[in-house]
Amino acid sequence: MNIPIHWRPITVETDEAWTQTRRLYAYLSARGTEILYVGMTWHATVRSRWSRSGKPYFWDDLEEQRGIHAHRVLVGGLALFPDERLTKHLLAEIESLLIHRLQPWGNIQCQRSRIVPSGLVVNCRGTSPHRLCTFRDQRWP
Repeated sequence: MNIPIHWRPITVETDEAWTQTRRLYAYLSARGTEILYVGMTWHATVRSRWSRSGKPYFWDDLEEQRGIHAHRVLVGGLALFPDERLTKHLLAEIESLLIHRLQPWGNIQCQRSRIVPSGLVVNCRGTSPHRLCTFRDQRWP
């Protein structure tokens, strides 16, 4: 399965992307040079996942361990074909692949091992959180 993801920054408080669900999101350093975290929303909104109460240990560690007090937020929407259906499992599989390949500082899960590989191909478009655009999920080592 080949999945295009269109990434774009959230730059204003009134951006409708804050209220979206069933999306990927990424936090980048203020300059955009480091991916700090990759996540997904299903029932929660992008804003609720971003709020300090949603991940208090992440935000505390980011400030105390890394001295980072400003960041960028990207939201990623999937472009599926009409016969494809977005499921929570598929979104989690994509999130897992990106975390495994990109190794963001704030993600603990999926860095060493991940959901069973399925042959998935993810193509990042727009303001991608990484210079690489295509990520292939290998079935075999």
